[in-house]
This record gives sequence, C-alpha cells and structure tokens, in this order.
Amino acid sequence: MIGTAGSGKTQLALAVFRDALAAGRRPLYVCYNRPLADHVALISPPGGEVATYHQLADRMFRESGQVPDFSLPGAFARLEGFLDDCVPDARWLFDEIIIDEGQDFEAQWKDNLLKLLRPPGRVWWLEDPMQNLYARPRVELPGWVTIRSDINFRSPQDILAHLNRLLPAGQGVETGSPLTGSEVEIISYTDPADLIAQTKRAITQCIAAGFKRDMIALVTFRGREHSLLTPYDQLGPYPLRRFTGHYDLLGNQRFTTGDVLIDSVHRFKGQAAPCVIFTEIDFETLDDLVLRKLFVGTTRATMKLTMIVSERAAQRLIERIGDSVNGL
Repeated sequence: MIGTAGSGKTQLALAVFRDALAAGRRPLYVCYNRPLADHVALISPPGGEVATYHQLADRMFRESGQVPDFSLPGAFARLEGFLDDCVPDARWLFDEIIIDEGQDFEAQWKDNLLKLLRPPGRVWWLEDPMQNLYARPRVELPGWVTIRSDINFRSPQDILAHLNRLLPAGQGVETGSPLTGSEVEIISYTDPADLIAQTKRAITQCIAAGFKRDMIALVTFRGREHSLLTPYDQLGPYPLRRFTGHYDLLGNQRFTTGDVLIDSVHRFKGQAAPCVIFTEIDFETLDDLVLRKLFVGTTRATMKLTMIVSERAAQRLIERIGDSVNGL
C-alpha cells in the first residue's frame, strides 16, 4: 500500500495482524522507527512478533547465543550483517509479514525479511514516499499488487490546507477529516534563547487552550543529536519526557521522567498527538528534503499545530505561501 500520512496504514497493519492471529497464523510486524514499534507492541494482541528491523536482528542474534554490545560503534551494522547471513530456523518463520515505513528500508532488508516467510505466506508492504527522510532509493516490488490512498483522515482541514499550499502542484493531500477551525500558528524566533522562550510560550498557550500536558508533543525539526532542545530535561515549569540515547540490558529505550514528550521529527514519524508544537524549524532553502520534513511534522497533529520557525525559514515560507497564515 502506498498511502499518505493519516490514510490508515498502521490501522491496516494492525487489522492484518489481528486477523492473522484469529486464523491461527503467526504474524510479524516490522517497522523502522523504535517509538512506532513500541507503540504498536503496546496495542497489538499477543501471539505475534513486533519489532524494528534492528530489534528483530537483536532478538535473533541473542537467541543464537550471542550478545550485541551497543556501546561499541557499528553495533547496528553488525546486526544487519547477521541478518544478511542468517538462515532462519522454524522459530523465526512467519505466516504473515507486515512491513511498515517501507520507504525507510534498504532493498537487502526486504530480502532478509522475505527469508522469514513460511510458504504459502503473505507479505504486506506499507510506505509513503513523502515520508522518506533518509533519501534512500525506493525498494522495487515488481509484480506486487498495489493500492493507493491520498486521503488524510487524521489532520484537521485547516492544517492540510496550509500544507497543500507548501507542496508542489499535484502532490497535495486530500482531507478526510471533518475537523475545522484549527488554524496553524506560526511563530518566528531570532536566536537560541528566543527559540527556547517561544517554545515555552507555545506550551503555555496550548495548555491554556485546554490540552493536557500528555496530549502535547514537542517535535523538533532537527535530529535528536543536533537539536538544541532535546538535551533539556525541563523547559520552564514543564518537565520533558525525552529519549536519553541509552538502552537498558534488554535493549529497551531509557527516557527521562516528564509529562511533555519531546522528540525529533525523524523518531516521531508514524505517530501522532492531539497537539503538536513543531519547533526548531530552520532552513536556508525550501528544497525537497525540507518539504518532506515539514510534511511529516505537520501531519502528526490531530487537532492543533503550532510551528516555531527561524526568521530566515519564516521568510522562505512567506515567499511560498504568503503572509496570511496566523502568526506571520
């Protein structure tokens, strides 16, 4: 399935997962992003396997009697190499394989996953080329049946109208949401101190509008390692829940304690929140990669979207869509 953001790809994946279990078949759900895998694992019924590609490699690696050392550089590449050479036994064969976020997969990963399919099994490949944030070439699937959906049922009409003004002609997203009256607010910042101040202010305004703290997601335009905000455990009076970059002995992610989630647009892809503050947006040129990052970030919101952009990025947006958006 080639489906735009909010078209129901993950809902389809979960339905396939449940149907397989009900029919006595063993399903495997594989995606790229760890936060998405953790979320799906929480809401899917027991009996199948849910993992990122590297989590799956880790589990198979450990079952072979080996223990990966994530403190060493190249740990994930070694896991990939393990799957390249692996000949799976019956324990790692599945009747139904669901690959979500297929636009982020390497062709070799697809081949390695197909080795885990028990004949006559079925494979589902779900992707959205507009959410390819890693500039990877598309995996070719010759002869596969393809269905498409360009309808976003998740984001309010106002947010999609704003997004469609940014996208090139012919790449717009059709709205399937009945929600209106959710104007996109764009706030510009001048320097790092102003970025922090404006982000704190946006949280305060969203809380004042009725959103609880656990309904708010701070999504940074920059990657987690390069963000000015993700190192913080607190912004003003707001404790942040952030990934520390470390894992426990079982490979589980470690988070700080906090009630407002902060994460990068790369890691938050595949998820959603009622209120999204898309912050630290800074770019010189509104090129294809920037558009895709804006596409991913804006379509995470199910009710309210605030964008916090640098002055130069704000100027590029004005040149593209005019100055009629609330806040500019």
